[in-house]
This record gives sequence, structure tokens and C-alpha cells, in this order.
Amino acid sequence: MEILKRIAGLCARYKRQIFTALLLQTLVILSRLILPIFTKSVVNDVITDGHVELLAQLCAAILGLVLVRAGANYCRSLLFERVSQNVSYDLRVGLYNHLQEMPYEFYDKNRIGEIMSRMTGDLEGVRNLIAGGIVTAYEQLLSFVGALIFMSFMCWQMTLLLLIFAPLIAVSAWKFRKRIRPIFRSIREQDAVLNTRAQENLAGMRVVKAFAREDYESELFSKENNEGLRRNLEATWTWSKYYPLIELLSGMCTPVALIGGAILASQGLMDVGTFVGVTGYIWMITNPMNMLSNIINMVTNAVTSAEKLFYYIDFGSNIKEPEDARSPEEFHGHVEFDHVTFTYGGEPVLKDISFEAKPGQTIAVMGATGAGKSTLVTLMGRFYDIQSGSLRIDGIDVKKHRLKALRREIGYVPQETFLFSDTLEDNIRFGRPDASFEQVQRAARVAQAEEFIEAMPQKYETVVGERGMGLSGGQKQRVAIARAVLTDPAILVMDDSTSAVDMETEYEIQQQLGEVLKGRTTFIIAHRISSVKNADCILVLENGAIAERGTHKELLEKKGIYWQMVQDQTASFADALGPVA
Repeated sequence: MEILKRIAGLCARYKRQIFTALLLQTLVILSRLILPIFTKSVVNDVITDGHVELLAQLCAAILGLVLVRAGANYCRSLLFERVSQNVSYDLRVGLYNHLQEMPYEFYDKNRIGEIMSRMTGDLEGVRNLIAGGIVTAYEQLLSFVGALIFMSFMCWQMTLLLLIFAPLIAVSAWKFRKRIRPIFRSIREQDAVLNTRAQENLAGMRVVKAFAREDYESELFSKENNEGLRRNLEATWTWSKYYPLIELLSGMCTPVALIGGAILASQGLMDVGTFVGVTGYIWMITNPMNMLSNIINMVTNAVTSAEKLFYYIDFGSNIKEPEDARSPEEFHGHVEFDHVTFTYGGEPVLKDISFEAKPGQTIAVMGATGAGKSTLVTLMGRFYDIQSGSLRIDGIDVKKHRLKALRREIGYVPQETFLFSDTLEDNIRFGRPDASFEQVQRAARVAQAEEFIEAMPQKYETVVGERGMGLSGGQKQRVAIARAVLTDPAILVMDDSTSAVDMETEYEIQQQLGEVLKGRTTFIIAHRISSVKNADCILVLENGAIAERGTHKELLEKKGIYWQMVQDQTASFADALGPVA
């Protein structure tokens, strides 16, 4: 009932249209309820008593009822369909906007395929309930109650006779609902798993083909598909056990009513016209009984779908902007880590991190894979919240900053470059949609992307494939650098952003960035010594803690971890060159 109340809440803003539609549906049902009265009059007054002059009037009245029913049905269908589409639109937009506010942690734990399943299949289940479920339930309930009332006035004995079956059908329907709901829930879960499997496989198709694992992936998909088939067949089997029983009980009403009516008529307790009129109500009473399992099926399916949608809606972000949030009058990029500790999933990632990056300085972060380098820079945009210590930007704790204003001042070039299925120009302009074309070109020039873009047939209007397909790794990284540079941020974060380009291109990018980085705080995460040796301060992380810090020269003199990195890279470079002739 709680879920149904929430669905009703979604419809609240369209209550006027829903009320009008239900009023029209009431007219439809009333036209059906009145029809047996005219049928009774045709039999008794026209056929039995011979008042033939009433036949034209009665036929006109019956035709009028048919026209009213047809017109009301048409308008009602349009209204409910429009309401269902509007609610579906509101729910989809609301859910999408809500997902935009979710922190990184949410996407670390929830798979994209499952989220897509909720936004498509589950949302359609809710829409079907509004479009057809509400009107069906209302129609059958009103028809059942109305037919009982009208039939009671005609012949109360027949009404009591039919009501004998109602408790039996209600008990069967209740048992059916209890059995089918967990099955529907498992079906929706399996649909999400199947959708995730398909999404991941298609997104990684190049890897699948590279390792010739098509058969393996097909087998996995077939396994999940078979599980979905099994659960759907279980629902069908459950439905098939209860539906025939409910149909049998409701179907027995008609012969029992006819037998009872015939006995009453033969004993003079009911005239022929009344008997004919009463038979017109039998279907209105038995059909709702027969439809009960279908209605329960539809409602239970929709409620199960809504549970998953509301789960995401109720999954509030643990990173929220406080009411007294503020921003500095002007961002300078002064960053202070003060004894920062961060854990993820109960495991320590960063331990007691303290350092200061003054405006305009370049801070390099190095360390082995898993040392916490990328995590450190994501904390500045408050994509995760720290457990202890303080992280301040321009003197304001990041937890007190206005989130969007803070993140706009941090230009981020991620380790894994993501480009949208759009033009190169719009990909570069993504963080600053109001930028001029000349500014886009300048950013591309700084990132050493202009040359390959101009070489393309459509130049900046070239549409890249999904996730940047069609571009090399180095080209994608250069577009990502241009995108970050264009935003003109106070803080620029380059997370291993030149790893996919050759050393010559990297050098050219660094030369171009030299002017751009002036007066801008820069964080560089890299493995190449050439990328970090000119930094004002180099932080070497080991197991989540700062093991060494200092300039390139200072760290070489220590002959510690950093010195060993330099030696290893120098040796590797010498080996690559081979013996000099």
C-alpha cells in the first residue's frame, strides 16, 4: 500500500485529468448498468404487453447509451494515456536528475546496466499501471458493486445466489498475490542482471574479439537468459494454477444464476423480462471476478517495478551542500591538506596526508599503482568525503563550499578519457558551452590536438564514436586536455593525462601548457619522470601515506623511492636504445 500511495503521489499534479477520466469511465459503466433495464422493458412492455409504439423510443435510448459509452471511452483512454506518459516523463526526468547528484561511491557500487533497466523496464511497468491498471481496477470494482445494487432491486434472491462464490474467489486471489509478488521481484532483478550482462559485453566487444571470447560471452549471456526464462515460466506456472480456479468459480456463476432464475420464473416469483434483465448483470458480476487475477498480476508487477525505482530515488547522496555553503570572492587555487585520512569500504586509502599547494604552484604526485594518487585529487572536488582531518581550498573547508562552484574551478583530465558521441568541438566545449570557436581552437592548440583535428575531413565537426571510438588513445587524451584547459580553472588536475602520447608530443604539450599554467595551481599525476621533474613539489605516496616530498633535485639527493624510480626509468630507456654503434 505504501508503494501504491507513492505512485498516487506522482499522479497528484494531474488529479484534474484523472478525475475527469474517472468521471467519464463512470458514465461508461452507468450506461452498461442501465442497459438491462431497457432490455427488461422491451421484453415486458413491448413483447409481452404488446406496446409496440415504445419500441422506437427504447431502441433510441439504447443507441444513445451506446454512443455515450463510445464517446466517453474514447476521451477517457486519451486522458489516461496522456497522464501516464506525463507521469512517466516526470519520473524519468526526476530519476535522471537525482542520479546526477549521486556521488562517485554510488556508481562504484551500482552497475550501469542495472540502472538502465530501472529507467526503462521498471518505469514502463509503472506507466502501464497508470495507463491501464487504474482504469481496469476502477471499472471492474464499479461494475461489480453497481451490478449488485441494480440486480438487488430487480431480484435480491439472484444477487445472494451469485455472492456465494465471491468469498471463494477472494481467498484464491489473496493466495495468488502472496505467491506471485516475490516471483515478480526476482524477475525484475534478473532483468537487471541480463541487461547489465548485455551492456558490459557490447561496451567491451573489442576486448571480447581481441581474446576470441565470443563463445564464452555467449555462454554467459545464455546462462543468464535461461535463468530469466526459468523465473518467467515460474510466474506463468503460478498464474496457471490460480487463474483456472478463479475462472472456474466465476464461470459457475452463470449456470447457477440461470438455473436459479429459471426456478424463480417457473414458480412465478420472477417475470420473463426481469429474468432477461438480470442475465445482463450476470456478466458484470462474473467478469470482475474473472479479471481479479489479471488485475493482481498487473498491480503486483507495477509495485515490484516501483520498489526498485523508489530505491534509487530514496538513495540520497551522502555528499550534500550545507545550508551555509559559501564560495570565496575569487578563486586563487590555494589548497591545504591538513592531516587528511580517507577510508573506502572500511579499508584505509589515504593516511594522515598534510601538504600545501600555493596559488600557481605545480604539485606532482607519484607512487605505485594503488598508492592513492587518483583518490587524493578527487577529494578536492569533494567527490568523496574524508573521514578525518581538513581539506581547505582558498581557506574554506570543501565541506562548506558550494559544490558546483567548487567543481567548476577544478579542471580535471581523468586517467580514463571519456568522450561523448558528439562533435570534437562540442566535446572540447563541454565544460564551457558558451566558449567561442576561437577559444575552442586555442585550447586544442595548447593540447596539441589541432593538427590531427584539422587533418580530419569534417575537422571540428567530426563526430566521434561512443566513448571516443575512432580516435587513438593519445588523440582522446589531447581532446580531454583541451576540454579542461578551455574551462580556465583555478586548479588543473592532470591524472596521468599524457600516458598515451609519445614523449615528443608530451614535450610539446608541456611547452604549450607552460603559459596556460602560469598563476594556476596544477596537480600532475604521472609515472614519467619527464612529466614531474619541473614541479614545485613532488609527493611520493606509498601505501596511502606521503613517503617522500621535495623538488626533483632534493629527492634525487635523498636517494630514496623517487631516486630508484629515476634509476629504473633511465635503465629502461637505455635498454630500449640498445648498444650505440
